[in-house]
Amino acid sequence: MSDILIEIDHLLAGINHPAPSATKYRRLESRLSELIGLGAGKIYTGYVSKAGNMTVRMTQSSRAQQADLLIALIPYPQEYEASVEAARNVVRRTGQPLLLMEQREGESPAWAPRHLLIGQPGPEAERLTNVLLSTLGGLPVEGISVARGDAFGTLPFDEAAAQTTPTPRLVPVLKIDERTRRMLKNAIASHKAIMLVGPPGTGKSSLIWEVIREVQADPSAYGMEVPHELMTVTADESWTVRELIGGDTIDSKGSIHFAPGYVLQAIQEDKWLLIDEANRADMDRIFGGLLTWLTGDSMESVTVGRAAPGDPTEIRLGWADTPVSAPMTEDEGMPGAAAQLRTIEYKAGQEWRLIGTYNSLDAQRVFRFGLALGRRFAQIPVAPPEPILFREIFVERSSNLPLLQEQLSDLADRVSRIYEIHYSSPDTAMGPALFLSLPQSVTAGLKDSDVALGALLAEAYLICFGPWLARLDDPTLDELGDKLSDQDALGAEWNWVNQQLQHIR
Repeated sequence: MSDILIEIDHLLAGINHPAPSATKYRRLESRLSELIGLGAGKIYTGYVSKAGNMTVRMTQSSRAQQADLLIALIPYPQEYEASVEAARNVVRRTGQPLLLMEQREGESPAWAPRHLLIGQPGPEAERLTNVLLSTLGGLPVEGISVARGDAFGTLPFDEAAAQTTPTPRLVPVLKIDERTRRMLKNAIASHKAIMLVGPPGTGKSSLIWEVIREVQADPSAYGMEVPHELMTVTADESWTVRELIGGDTIDSKGSIHFAPGYVLQAIQEDKWLLIDEANRADMDRIFGGLLTWLTGDSMESVTVGRAAPGDPTEIRLGWADTPVSAPMTEDEGMPGAAAQLRTIEYKAGQEWRLIGTYNSLDAQRVFRFGLALGRRFAQIPVAPPEPILFREIFVERSSNLPLLQEQLSDLADRVSRIYEIHYSSPDTAMGPALFLSLPQSVTAGLKDSDVALGALLAEAYLICFGPWLARLDDPTLDELGDKLSDQDALGAEWNWVNQQLQHIR
């Protein structure tokens, strides 16, 4: 018997499958993500107690809609063939691959994979087929033609690939100051709201995803009990309380009712919420009751809206006393005259986190956080790496470029010097991301022309940095230009770059 199947059976043991919970299959999904090579949160598992519920269970959840693999758990003694036909209908409708696992009474393992249905045939479908077969063993694989709605038989797959263990996708570790990484880890473990502050390109978002992968692999490393997923949104200056928390909206029938915003949606799905570029929205104006709620000092909830205009039903936001977020609950209120007063409550779990990124370089041009709001967040500075570390990163990332050694050495010297010049002033310091994109543009130019490397580097610099340079005040731009005019940076090409900025402003 496969060790993997025993492990899967162990991960499913002791779960109250019919009970509503957004997290009961997270450990299974996290482990399968590692084995199959799918990204975190790209597997969705649902318990389908009746074949007639298959479509609802496998299509309605936003997690299911975003998944690269659906898994349906079929309990004994449900009619299995009816479940297979219902699964076919799901694949015809969504095009997503769906794995059926059946509970077998009195057998070991109790749960076993039985059927794989694949939609949208192609290289990715064949890859997933191979990986699942090599991981889970032999099982029927059926292709469903989404366009025609019929089955087209067993997908072809590479027999040799099916006999080998798949290699999980490797994610490079972000090169960043270890104290920054440690501060973030401790903040995640001890605070409900965390803000990463630093100039663009320093890896703030990548660092958060690194944390998510670690939490999913080993929650106890962060003092947590269960793995967690992440919902990501990007702030915008048009945001109001409605986008962040929730507010009135008009449905297709013309009725006005409360629609949850990003915070409530994330709590309802038990996902952490990442607000990228948070200072692009006026958070001081739209945070409202979240200021009180984020203190987390008590289990008291705060009112964030009403179910509909004129409806006494309150929408409240509170904290659960469990690690995971509780599903939305309704309380009927007091008997008698107050019988019509009800409460709809969203409860965030004790391990729920609100995370933001803040672009310090744009702090003077967009919204800033007031002191009251700033105190609610543990603020982690994410500084650009020192020039010596940047050169190390550059050498690693550019080692495979199709350049002569002399060209590669010259490019490394020039780009490292440009980075050092930016790094020398807090008004121009930026993370490595944009600088690391320069070699690709230069390399593309060298393939098809005999243009000097310095000219191609200046053009790449303008393409990547032009919009940002155009917003600098004159003294800052002049100081930066004086340094970039050095021969070991852009040299005389800076004058051309500066002339072009008038067409971007």
